[in-house]
Amino acid sequence: MNDMEHGDAFGERALHVALQLETDERPPRLDAAALAAAAERRSVAEQVRRGLRGAALIGASLGVGAAVAVLAFNAVGSLDLTVPVGLGLSLLAELAQRAVAIGQITTAPSVAIAALAAVVFAIAYERSTGREPLHVRAS
Repeated sequence: MNDMEHGDAFGERALHVALQLETDERPPRLDAAALAAAAERRSVAEQVRRGLRGAALIGASLGVGAAVAVLAFNAVGSLDLTVPVGLGLSLLAELAQRAVAIGQITTAPSVAIAALAAVVFAIAYERSTGREPLHVRAS
């Protein structure tokens, strides 16, 4: 819009008049008084007919929902899930066996002593090489 001349632009008021969009001529989108007046003008037979249509719509939606539920239950009920469940259980058992083996190795006293010795040697090495300062220097 930067390359557009301001002389070529229409004013907002001119556009409203040209498009016949006067604010006083437009009806409000939701007028509660007009809705109440329209409801009072309806006859009893028309009100009953509208009530029956609403009840029929609710009944139809409940029927469709029940039909979908029955079809889904029948489809899921006929599935044979023994193979996937058996595979999942065998994988779970294999993982549990490996976790027990790892747990037995890591709880051995020699592993704890070796880990502690590795930490001590790492600290001694870092202090002897002097690469790692003991305090942080602010830059």
